[in-house]
Amino acid sequence: MLFSFELHATDGQARAGVFHTAHGPLPTPIYAPVGTQATVKAVTPQQLREVGAVLLLANTYHLYLRPGDERIAALGGLHRFMGWEGPLLTDSGGFQVFSMSGGRGQTPLRAIDDDGVTFRSHIDGSRHRFTPERVIEIEQNLGADIAMVLDECAPPTDYDYNVRALARTHAWAERCKAVHTRADQALFGIVQGGIFPELREQSARFLSALDFPGYAIGGLSVGETKAQMYATLDVTVPLLPEHKPRYLMGVGTPEDLVEGIARGIDIFDCVLPTRVARNGQALSRTGKLNMRNARFADDPTPLDATCACYACQHFSRAYIRHLFIAQEILGATLLTIHNLHTMLTIIRESRTAILTGTFAAYRTAFWEAREEVDGRQ
Repeated sequence: MLFSFELHATDGQARAGVFHTAHGPLPTPIYAPVGTQATVKAVTPQQLREVGAVLLLANTYHLYLRPGDERIAALGGLHRFMGWEGPLLTDSGGFQVFSMSGGRGQTPLRAIDDDGVTFRSHIDGSRHRFTPERVIEIEQNLGADIAMVLDECAPPTDYDYNVRALARTHAWAERCKAVHTRADQALFGIVQGGIFPELREQSARFLSALDFPGYAIGGLSVGETKAQMYATLDVTVPLLPEHKPRYLMGVGTPEDLVEGIARGIDIFDCVLPTRVARNGQALSRTGKLNMRNARFADDPTPLDATCACYACQHFSRAYIRHLFIAQEILGATLLTIHNLHTMLTIIRESRTAILTGTFAAYRTAFWEAREEVDGRQ
């Protein structure tokens, strides 16, 4: 077994530890920038290392369709293919496939049965089939350090749907574990159950009994309220094994990091910091700035005076606004660097606070700073 988790400190429910992988240690809590198609949009691997990224996420669904998992394997695996020497995580592609249900009046692009899911490519409409066994084959070809089981992500507030989806998720988890053979890859189970405490408890207990190297919490930040998400974490996290890492999938605003850590989450990923950067939004611990706003046209100050990132140390708000108004690619790069630096700084500060027994005070100060800014606006 190449994987182990060491818990170094706790502060309330918050935890600081290290998850050891084949490509290096992950100091937890940790945030993973999302590199959907084997690239974090607008930045290079070197820039990711410079902002402090340790773990990256890539998407199984997208890489299976293009360029193909077998091609990536033939080229030396995902690490070599994308030029990233550190740890990698791949999701199962389940969320992308199950989100193809289609809106009202639209034809669904996928069909689910107990054996798997059939779907049509968003690229060319070609027909494909994911089963638990096929997904594990793809993820083993990709070769990330952490892989996810195939699960069904149900609408969070539909009880009947969640009951049916949970039965599939549990059966698929068993099938994934049975065929997973790659010794240098940790396979995580995924707890589902919507916002329903009894279903989350059932899922957490079932999957814990399968003894995965780590556990993810899926099916959140997909339509429920923040209060419902936090309440679901309050119920679910204490039921997961203390000696295994806990991963909150697809959740990662600055406030979600702090509140997730406070509830015992170890690993986060979210596309939001990079996505909003390409739309001209700068994140900070106190809120967001829309850099297309005319009020920044003559502003000589940095995005965030407290930030040590490359963008804040070298460029003004006026310049970054100019880049977006002129549709220059550099604008997206600078805001992506800044937003990722902001997220990773919050993670590092939180970890230090846990190790020094001051996380409760850090959390209070975080929210007070946001309220102070809100009060001035």
